[in-house]
Amino acid sequence: MSVREKLLEIGDLKISERLIKMGQNQYDEYILSLNNFVDTFPQVQASIIGALGKKDIGILSEKVTALQETLVVVGAEDIAAECKKYLTVVSSENSSKFESYVSYFLSRLAALSIDIQMALFQDGEPVRKAEPAKEAPASPKPLDFSVLEKQAAPAEPKVERVILAVDDDPHCLDLFKMALKDVHCKIIAVTSAPAALGILKKQKVDLFVFDIDMPVINGLDLAKKVKDEGFHNPIVFITGNAQKEAVVGAMKLGAADFIMKPINPQNVVGRITKFV
Repeated sequence: MSVREKLLEIGDLKISERLIKMGQNQYDEYILSLNNFVDTFPQVQASIIGALGKKDIGILSEKVTALQETLVVVGAEDIAAECKKYLTVVSSENSSKFESYVSYFLSRLAALSIDIQMALFQDGEPVRKAEPAKEAPASPKPLDFSVLEKQAAPAEPKVERVILAVDDDPHCLDLFKMALKDVHCKIIAVTSAPAALGILKKQKVDLFVFDIDMPVINGLDLAKKVKDEGFHNPIVFITGNAQKEAVVGAMKLGAADFIMKPINPQNVVGRITKFV
């Protein structure tokens, strides 16, 4: 799948019309703007969290407003518009509601940063320049309507997929399970890497979900151990870190996707159902 196709799959980027109109130079500039967002977001996030800790609504509003301009440049206009609308209706008297929204806002942007990195990731490093435009595909062959006359085969019952979720925080695991309560799957949740490795000796697993930041054996080391044992199932990492080094390191280990902390049920469902 090309970089363009991967970018178009990111729901928070509304760029389909923009990509059609872009020449190669404009496209290269857009790729650079995406990389700039990825590179600078951790510092921006840290400054906003610092202001959040001081409960200075004025500084927070100023920093978040500045971040909206970057979102428009990369094509995340919907997030920027939602944020602007929210900031105009939340007064300084309702600081707790404002702080709660800012935390949600940062989590959503961290997820966007990781999605962009996954789209740009190639050969161990993020893409810094767009790939050459491809020629238009050849016209498709005429459809064979004779297939419509064949009787459709009955649908096979959907197999229940098994998910092995590992996080040293039981509360995080509870949130993960609650988010997937309506999804047809079986979740085995454990709080340590040794327990997870023990499960693999007696249970078939279709999808791994590993928290990266765990004591003794973290999620990345667990992923290495699992692969060394001969398991090559998709791995979704749970993380609160959107820094490029962390994301690229996880992708080199075969990360299929990421779930951001704090856990957002809607985000969990969207990312897990792709695999089950």
